[in-house]
Amino acid sequence: MATFESKVSDIFDENPRLARNIPVVIRKIFNESESEFRRRLRNEDEEVAMTSLMQLFDILYIDFYFKELNGRFLNWVIDRYSSRFTKPELDEIRAQSESHLDFYEIQDVFPGKGSVIKSLITGEEGFLRDVSSSRGLVKWDIILARCYRLHDDYYSTGSLSLFSQSEKKYILDRIEAALSEKTGSSSSADYADFAKNHWDIFFQIGRDIQRKKINKKYYTNYGELQLCEVRFQVKDLQAVLSEIEHHEDFNFVETKLRRVKKKKRNIMRYRFDWNSFGIEKELEAIKTENLDDGLLLMTSQLDVDGNPLNIELLGDFYIDPFLCRLETRSLELAEFAVDHFSQIFGDALVFKRIIKKNMNALLKSRAGKASAEPDPSEAPDPALVQNMMEKYYLDLLDKKTPALNNLTPREARQNPETLPLVIDWLKGMENVFERDRLNGKETISIEKLKKALDIEF
Repeated sequence: MATFESKVSDIFDENPRLARNIPVVIRKIFNESESEFRRRLRNEDEEVAMTSLMQLFDILYIDFYFKELNGRFLNWVIDRYSSRFTKPELDEIRAQSESHLDFYEIQDVFPGKGSVIKSLITGEEGFLRDVSSSRGLVKWDIILARCYRLHDDYYSTGSLSLFSQSEKKYILDRIEAALSEKTGSSSSADYADFAKNHWDIFFQIGRDIQRKKINKKYYTNYGELQLCEVRFQVKDLQAVLSEIEHHEDFNFVETKLRRVKKKKRNIMRYRFDWNSFGIEKELEAIKTENLDDGLLLMTSQLDVDGNPLNIELLGDFYIDPFLCRLETRSLELAEFAVDHFSQIFGDALVFKRIIKKNMNALLKSRAGKASAEPDPSEAPDPALVQNMMEKYYLDLLDKKTPALNNLTPREARQNPETLPLVIDWLKGMENVFERDRLNGKETISIEKLKKALDIEF
């Protein structure tokens, strides 16, 4: 016996003039032509292709306004073909016809049953009965979905698109700006009509987020992430080593023999950590500020117990009688080092060149090494890892955070205006922790951070 979904599909096929609108819907959802869409689906695996088709027909049947019908397809089906459906089927079709796309925040998950969802805009909350998604979602995930209310619960049509908690503010800002532009008001009372009539905006936001992920930039405290190698010719090794003793921004690490093929002999190479201690003022000129298009990577040094220090590792410094090599994480630091080293080492070092490393090649190389079978004997003690992770995150509570208006979490917690930012910051952490736990990774509980800040949500 045919389900009501197949009956609806049959009715659409019985009216072939409606199909001419399919290219329009494809363009608005996927930003592709119909031929590009079909070609992509042929090359995708079955699950991905099916998801795209579900998104297409979900909009086509429920939201798209057909000029030929002077209305939307499901409403037209109810008016003209109700005799083909049972009363329970008509009740569900009516519920679907009134639904719209929305961004929801996952409040809780009950694997094998469903999830508690809450609209980002209206705050409307309910239980989504969806077994398959409940096995992949975690608390504070953001989803784009069509959820319709039936018998006091919610059900979804089409497919779910998943976003991280860190994208919540971006989504809210975009939706509120579009709502104001299209309706002249930011009132949630106008939201259902807005979402129904401007469904393409939701897909545009999703595409823009995906594009930002692909083009996402990573920054250090001193410029965009770019591994560099600065090379100097060594004119006077002893002069350099003697000068280093007077500078606290160099920490001795080790000595090691290096084979010089041209000289056909081994030479002693010295390695130092180059850090920010004592040269913080000089570094201010290249400090990364007003970061709004990427992720800031921290490189604080650790003490013997694994606790972060207020000293940042700037690079690895290697020197022998012939060659001095500095490895840094940004071009700005590399260029700073050329000038800084010439001032402190004088003619003992002669600058040769800066080599920018190929980031993609390095990432692929490291990914290949990471995929190798780990040696169980080298696995760290889980309790030690847990302890170090907890210390690391608890220490963050006293560090200034861009997402909290450059306040520390403890400072922001005391201010009523920034308290909501602290809660969202913690939700983002909990979301990451829960996702790691779902994927079998070592993680910690958010409860210690909430207790340290005296916050419940």
